[in-house]
Amino acid sequence: MPTPRFRVWFGSRAASEEELRRIEEIEVTQEMDAFWEARLRMALCLDPRGSWMHWPGDAAGPFSRVRVELDIGTGRFVPLIDGPLAAVDAGLDSQPGRSNATMVVRDDSAFLDRDEGVDPPFEGRTASQIAEELFGRFDDVIRSTRILATRRRPEMTARRGTVLQFLRELGRASDRHAYVLPGENRGESIGCFLPDPEGPAGLPALVLVGAGRNLVSATVTQDPQGGELTQARVLRVDDQGVTTFETSAADLGLMRNLPARPADLTPRRLLHPADTPRDDPDEAATAQARRGGYVYTLSSKVVPGCYPAVLTPYQKVRVDAGATPYSGYYLITQVVHRITPSLYVQEVEAKADSVTELSGAAVAEALGGGLRLAVSTGGGIF
Repeated sequence: MPTPRFRVWFGSRAASEEELRRIEEIEVTQEMDAFWEARLRMALCLDPRGSWMHWPGDAAGPFSRVRVELDIGTGRFVPLIDGPLAAVDAGLDSQPGRSNATMVVRDDSAFLDRDEGVDPPFEGRTASQIAEELFGRFDDVIRSTRILATRRRPEMTARRGTVLQFLRELGRASDRHAYVLPGENRGESIGCFLPDPEGPAGLPALVLVGAGRNLVSATVTQDPQGGELTQARVLRVDDQGVTTFETSAADLGLMRNLPARPADLTPRRLLHPADTPRDDPDEAATAQARRGGYVYTLSSKVVPGCYPAVLTPYQKVRVDAGATPYSGYYLITQVVHRITPSLYVQEVEAKADSVTELSGAAVAEALGGGLRLAVSTGGGIF
């Protein structure tokens, strides 16, 4: 595959060749329901008078914009992060070649998490309508939105805290995720209020064994407390009746053809009253059942130069782990991109709510073909 390239923007200008040469490593962590953060480690030097040279703060002030883009060899640069400079960390040493400064960059959700406050109650409005208004308050950086409408209209919803905290609370009760993505153009982000994706994103499969292998290793762990049947009971104000609702990951549609546990062994959990909106608990119960349904977590690393796409969270990707129940689609929850002048590596974490049915014939065929798989007691694959 062609050699990956990266470029960095400080505000509206591209980093110079000299600035790019001083970058020793870029690590971009993209995590679901969390700030996306980039750490750019740059070399520092001492001049003959003992003054540090090339301090990054000289060219980029606090909350100035930094954007990192990557081209894996297709000729198209993909934005990994676009947001404010949040901090500069220093690692200083009097010996030559051992000093560096690290620029810490966060995505534009950092602007939504700065000021705590209280809004007048939002009356009779859906969570998606509220999200549209709140993202619109930051239209200098969030230039567009991707919002899937929610249905419920609680009588009153009040904000106390930062906008980001409030959006995430809304999302948690509405089966949505509130986050921002880097936009196609410099200085722009996209405000998102979306559920987990229903279908795959069209990414190439991640392959652990056999032809087309592009994963170094994989560890699959199972949450012993995971998976649940969520039950909710709400006392209605108008007629003093009780509304009940229950659901589980199996009811919502599994990613594979076998649930993590048989129905009679699925634990029952109650929706906490604080998470129950007024008289209609189905969205909140659905959100909890979906979150609790992700029983399996996969961690792995992509073989450098062997995968023709850039992974990002909030997408589904197929993982082929040989003839094991762990093969199938996963929802990507975290990707760490490590970029050095000579290497680009992607580390991925993903989760699934079910397993793939595996026949004995399929196992025998795979082993006979030269594959050797062993599953440890902890779920690791070797």
